[in-house]
Amino acid sequence: MPTKTPISKDPKNPVPGDLHIDCTPVASLIVDLPPGAMTGMRRERDGMTELLTELADQQKAYGARAGISDSEVQRIQTLTEQLTELRKYREPVRKLNELLEETEANLDNERHQHISNIATSIDQRAKLRGNGDLLSLYRATRQYRSAPAIKAARTRAKHTEASPSEPTPQ
Repeated sequence: MPTKTPISKDPKNPVPGDLHIDCTPVASLIVDLPPGAMTGMRRERDGMTELLTELADQQKAYGARAGISDSEVQRIQTLTEQLTELRKYREPVRKLNELLEETEANLDNERHQHISNIATSIDQRAKLRGNGDLLSLYRATRQYRSAPAIKAARTRAKHTEASPSEPTPQ
């Protein structure tokens, strides 16, 4: 039995399962890249925490000597803060998308159950005297219901034709 998800208490600080997620605090960060643009982009790996700590600890005493500008270190800190803010939305949005996909599947499945029931009813009632025209009147409904079975039968027939026949045991 599907479970109901509670409504969010704070849409700007969502948790997985929330239905109301407000991403406006990160709206200025959001980009929509063209297809394939993420190919080759470098992503965070193990060791990032140590790297950030090291940069912060060493910048004041050794940064200039190492050729590292304060503005570059500050930009890394700003980007890290932005990533932290953005990432708090990832899991709740992923979960919301999962909920939407599962709800869509559940609703679509129920719709198909009703379609199947209707088509079966048409088939049965068409057998009654005076109802022969129901088959043609509801042709699309019956064809839609039967399409997967017809396709499966064609596939089985194709595989039977393609595979060599089994030798009979002697």
